[in-house]
Amino acid sequence: MRLLKYITAMLLAFLLTVGSLNAAGPVWAESSDAAVSVSKVTVTFNGDPKTSKGFTWYTPSASQDSTVQVIEATYGKAEFDTGLTFKGITQVSTNSPLENMHKAEATGLKADTAYYFRVGDAALNVWSEPGTFKTAPAGGAFTFIDLADTQAKTEDEAILSSETLSKALATVPNADFVVHNGDIVDNGIKEEQWNWLLGHSQQSLLNTTIVPAAGNHEDENNAFIEHFDIKPAASSATETGAYYSYDYSNAHFVVLNTNENSEEYADFSKAQVEWLKSDVTAAKAAGAQWIIVNIHKGPYTTSNHATDSDIMGPNGVRNKIAPLMAELDIDFVLQGHDHIYARTKPIKSDNTAAATAKFIESQNGKSVEYTVNPDGTIYLIPATAGPKVYYKNQKPELGDKYYDLFERAEENHAAKYGPDPSDATRPKRSQVQNFVGITIDGGKLTAYTYEIDQNVDKAAPYLVDQFGIQKISSTGNSGDTPSNTGGGGTKPTVPATPPTAPTAPAVPTAPVPAPTAPATKLKDIDGHWAAFAINKAVEIGFAKGYADGTFRPNQTVNRAEFITLLMRAVKHPDAGKSLGFKDAGKIPAWSQSFVAQALDAGIIAGYNDNTFRPEQVITRAEMAALIVRAGGVQVNPKAVLSFADAKDAPKWAVPYIAAIKDAGLVNGIGQNRFAPNQSVTRAEAVTVILGLLQRAQ
Repeated sequence: MRLLKYITAMLLAFLLTVGSLNAAGPVWAESSDAAVSVSKVTVTFNGDPKTSKGFTWYTPSASQDSTVQVIEATYGKAEFDTGLTFKGITQVSTNSPLENMHKAEATGLKADTAYYFRVGDAALNVWSEPGTFKTAPAGGAFTFIDLADTQAKTEDEAILSSETLSKALATVPNADFVVHNGDIVDNGIKEEQWNWLLGHSQQSLLNTTIVPAAGNHEDENNAFIEHFDIKPAASSATETGAYYSYDYSNAHFVVLNTNENSEEYADFSKAQVEWLKSDVTAAKAAGAQWIIVNIHKGPYTTSNHATDSDIMGPNGVRNKIAPLMAELDIDFVLQGHDHIYARTKPIKSDNTAAATAKFIESQNGKSVEYTVNPDGTIYLIPATAGPKVYYKNQKPELGDKYYDLFERAEENHAAKYGPDPSDATRPKRSQVQNFVGITIDGGKLTAYTYEIDQNVDKAAPYLVDQFGIQKISSTGNSGDTPSNTGGGGTKPTVPATPPTAPTAPAVPTAPVPAPTAPATKLKDIDGHWAAFAINKAVEIGFAKGYADGTFRPNQTVNRAEFITLLMRAVKHPDAGKSLGFKDAGKIPAWSQSFVAQALDAGIIAGYNDNTFRPEQVITRAEMAALIVRAGGVQVNPKAVLSFADAKDAPKWAVPYIAAIKDAGLVNGIGQNRFAPNQSVTRAEAVTVILGLLQRAQ
């Protein structure tokens, strides 16, 4: 019924606006038996992403023509009559015999160019709504979104999945394409489910390129290949899915099909494995700097499927395919199937974790931990973009040794909502969704993981993890020079404009006693965006938790607390300087020596009325000044700020804010804002101070 209402609403909207669509033609036309319309449009890579695109769409059987029209998006208007026209193929849908499936490719396009397009039937003058796409650049930085498992049992669940895609594209607006790790629908041979998902996602899919892997829920009867115009490898069968590859800038992407099987390899044919070897070898010989794999049934996940026989058996993916990933020097593997968030350390060919070198950068007030030249393959599963979630696998055959291979392997974030009423072995459905924004810039990969909790902040996405990989050659250069850093080097700089992310909400609380060394592991930072930085700060010794085992990362920081954290970190010698402030008696005993050190070092001077104001919450502008002074960062007194809220910055703070930004220690908070008068949280404080220590190394 909802689907009928949706279609009716779309037709009514058309009737109200058809008069303004003369350039594009009517959206549908009458045929002898039914209204003919275009639906389920997808845009994919087919051939060279710099010069071509693939298109798939569906119509009632009355439409026999397959035409794509494209025109450069130069003048802000889609005048298709003056554009390029390409013809394709038409065939009856295998799983929906009353519909025709259409495919066509646009070729000979210009690289790094935006286009309008529409698909449809030129003979009937029936067209889709106009869409947009951009061809790949020859090189340079690019960004993509990774998500998985949009499968839905009902139309309402499909709407939820479509909303995840829409929010992902809004949160990562510079994404060049979307990678999908499989299980697109719940039952691929039920065309109704494709109607739900692709229908409710149509506006998103008309304006992005999707790179899908086949999941085990679309493994029959050509269900996968009939919805995506990809170019399978010559050896690839297509009834159960397809395997294929493509280049984008300096990266080579490999999409595998885990719906095959053979005596030697569970989930893979021998032909696919041999193709994988030759494809990756050829890509490396051609100069690909990154090799990234998209696979549905991955070897390293942390939920139900981690102990399946096709994963951990003698010929399973973990024992047969994972070692090959390391042998082929594959950098990054994006997985689906297991509906939980997890990522590994670099895994070597013997299925052990490699020792790593790391560094931390502060971006948008968030710490990003980069693994340098990992000696192995890093695996990520982005949880689910749809309704279904799984609990963490507690079976003894995994154990601590297996989970020690992971950087992140916590319980499913949906577990807090209890078991699902229809299946107590799983957390409640439809509560939490995830997606990842990934940027590759030269030899640097940066990933931001977002979560959507339907019960929090009106289901707006927020950050839950950030990490990266940095490639540095033996000569000290980071591969290709990152496009926004101006040079390589052994100590990479922070990108000038990293992917923006929602700011973690600050939760001010009443003043509390000074932190003490926690007796146990900090119990309130799991899943927090700054968890790594907090643990590192505690390990180094300049930050401590509270006696109750908490860190209280979202608690605001006052001047006494911040100076204590800062001076513990920089380890300025104690000169025994006395405190002559009028309010010196209000400075806590545990902070007095650190305030004296800061005074001696010229980091602080107090206010004009000779007060220190220890209990005053510190602002981002004040933090900038203290960090710049403590780090000896060069200041330009004539500096000008480019932030949209530059007018809000106190005049005295402008040179410090400019200096800390130029040094890569602090960026804005999104939407090109610095928020100079916003309070600083404990998490933000330790992250920035940790970045200062990293800069000094």
